[in-house]
Amino acid sequence: MALSIGFLLAVSVINASSEGTEFPLTITDSAGRVVTLPEPVQGIIVLNTDAAEAVSALGASDLIVGLAEGIKEDYAFQGLKERPSIGTWSDIDFEKIGEIGSKRNGTGIIVLGFVYPGKPNGVEAVSKNLEPFSGIVALGLDFYKEENLSRELRLLGSILGREDRAEELIDWHDRHVAEVEQGAKNLDRPRVFIEGSSRGLGDITTFGGSSASGMLLEKAGGSNVMEEDEAYPKVEWEWVVSQDPEVIIKTDYLKSSDGLPGWSLTSSGDVKALEEMRNDILSRPGAQNISAVKNDRVYVVSAQTLFGLDNVAGLQRLAEILHPGIALEPEEAYGEYLDFMRLEEQSDRMFVFPAVD
Repeated sequence: MALSIGFLLAVSVINASSEGTEFPLTITDSAGRVVTLPEPVQGIIVLNTDAAEAVSALGASDLIVGLAEGIKEDYAFQGLKERPSIGTWSDIDFEKIGEIGSKRNGTGIIVLGFVYPGKPNGVEAVSKNLEPFSGIVALGLDFYKEENLSRELRLLGSILGREDRAEELIDWHDRHVAEVEQGAKNLDRPRVFIEGSSRGLGDITTFGGSSASGMLLEKAGGSNVMEEDEAYPKVEWEWVVSQDPEVIIKTDYLKSSDGLPGWSLTSSGDVKALEEMRNDILSRPGAQNISAVKNDRVYVVSAQTLFGLDNVAGLQRLAEILHPGIALEPEEAYGEYLDFMRLEEQSDRMFVFPAVD
């Protein structure tokens, strides 16, 4: 299915001209759904931060007419606080979406959300729940998986008539990805364990090959000790010890004390929380027998740097962890991302703890 979606995820224009996209427009989204947009987009409802980020980076945030409540808490979207809420990303208020659509004559409204097959907030379920409301079209575009990001940006750019902007973003993205791939090409691939959430040592979430983090690790030049393709398998700590990873990366959504991206270098609270998280791993049974612990290669990484458009900076940060001395400039890439998003650069930030020498 992945190959067929990859092949099909392109724009099929029923009527097109060199002057711009014309409608009706038929596309295939990341869920493999063939969808026809009858007319130009007049309003966008975003169900998650990755979709909001993509729309904003394309310079189309003025089209956002509704969004999930949690998006408003993000530093990047403070300008959207007054837009109507449509519930949360996991508990969507479809009646509210229908109300927004009816106020805009029920035409030209698209809803952007994750693919999430089989889940109640996945695009298939969202589309079904929107059937009573005419003129509202749901599209499944993840905007967080590295391997699909360029394709999805190009697709949304075509839908919104922002093709030039999309190509500018894609060129920037691909250039920084190529820097990593070229730099790590002939280097040894260390064995890595990536840890997500944990409910105790017998229930630890890790990331398989089909997860966004697993894909990013592969591009960064690492070898995932979790060889299964399943996105989010559960493991026990004893299994991790038996794998003897050379690097351990703990990903976390721990919010900084000031609410800005990453963590503050000048906040004793942020540093203390990160030290406690890392020390929890170092003090586990058998940890001292793991190569990553013996060689002091245990890191906490901000999860937000691994998803969405700024994951090119996250990719470079991962590569620096895996390949000390590799010649990369992740903070330069991150600064360029902030420029795309029209956000001010913040000083004294960290996204990896402890800092890579």
